[in-house]
Amino acid sequence: MLDIARIMRDRKILLLFIALFLCIFLPPIASKPFTSQETPLVIRDVITQTTYLWLSPMVHVATIILLVALYLYGNKLGRIADAFFAILFLFFALGQNIAVTENYGLAVVTGNLVIILVVALFWMWEVYNPLNEYVFRRLPLWRYWVIPLSILAFWFPINPDASPNFNPLLLLTSDFGVMFCPTAPVVIAVLTLVYPRVNERLLNVTSFVSLLVGLFNVMAFFVMAGYTLYVLILHIPLILIPLYGLLIPFIAKKEP
Repeated sequence: MLDIARIMRDRKILLLFIALFLCIFLPPIASKPFTSQETPLVIRDVITQTTYLWLSPMVHVATIILLVALYLYGNKLGRIADAFFAILFLFFALGQNIAVTENYGLAVVTGNLVIILVVALFWMWEVYNPLNEYVFRRLPLWRYWVIPLSILAFWFPINPDASPNFNPLLLLTSDFGVMFCPTAPVVIAVLTLVYPRVNERLLNVTSFVSLLVGLFNVMAFFVMAGYTLYVLILHIPLILIPLYGLLIPFIAKKEP
């Protein structure tokens, strides 16, 4: 017998995915005119103007404390975790995609702002109506593959000039927590480690938007000046972990 409710839910999420995909093509806007060929430059200028590294140590420490507390106390802190992640995504949407730039004045990366704001709204709804259960049970060994990539994203070992920097101090001072790209994979990894007791729509939307951003970073390697191969390598967690977050409902069904 067909699960009509499931079909309708799947149709709604598919339509949302299509809308999010289209939204990422929204052009940036700026107070100074620019040509379509300058679009990658506008995006680059906004993103490089919106680094809040002074906040980074606080967010790193807060994240470590939260993850350890979740492991020890489980879902007693579930709403706190949901709220923390909601605040982060709201911060990325508004803080990372709006800036006053030297070349273009006040500029907004509209596509990124809209799709990340949608993720933030889903997390806010999760705070109001929690479905995630942060209970870490023993899993098949293969499901822990996200942890090394999450550590890489948390560390994000890179200098401001895009050269490698493997200083362990970056485990407390990197772009994690103040930039979307290194933070989203860690959040998705946490959800996959407690799957299937998660808000599936939340996991789907967070993973889909993160994968979109990851794929556009692949494109940026070819069109954006200063985007090096090493920067692209550091974005591998932003591609593989969200892809896994989308596929895990199908993969998990195969587990005994």
